[in-house]
Amino acid sequence: MGLLLVLFLVFTPALSSAQDLSGLAEVIDGDTLNINGAVVELWGYDAPEIDQQCAIQGKPWTCGQAATAHIRTFTHGKQVSCRQKPATGQKQIYHKCAVGTLDIGAEMIEVGLALPLWPVSARYYMRSYQEARGLGRGMHRGTFDEPWEWRKANGPLHAPAR
Repeated sequence: MGLLLVLFLVFTPALSSAQDLSGLAEVIDGDTLNINGAVVELWGYDAPEIDQQCAIQGKPWTCGQAATAHIRTFTHGKQVSCRQKPATGQKQIYHKCAVGTLDIGAEMIEVGLALPLWPVSARYYMRSYQEARGLGRGMHRGTFDEPWEWRKANGPLHAPAR
């Protein structure tokens, strides 16, 4: 019995820490990172796909590229820490990530380059969403398709491999 307890205590931290990640991030797109070779799907929000366009005053705007560029501005060369979120019945594993104390999801939503995933994250990101929408930031300056609707219409070929 004592050996089982020792084994449990030795291996339990490794099992729980395997769910969390930290390191320098490579940006794949506005809601996906690569940390230490692991593809990390960011929890709670959806950013436009790289090929997705929005419109400002009727003129095309590459909002997907803007989202990808923005997340790069505050993750490049910085330590990113991620905590795995509990499974929601989907096949993907999602992580809530931060750079220092900056919540990546809140930042992306607050600048108007992502939308909260309703109802999963509304309680976390409602204030950021209302601020972006009220001040006409990012995608809220014009017209756009929600990223999930854009993928339905354009297919997964436009989205990066995840």
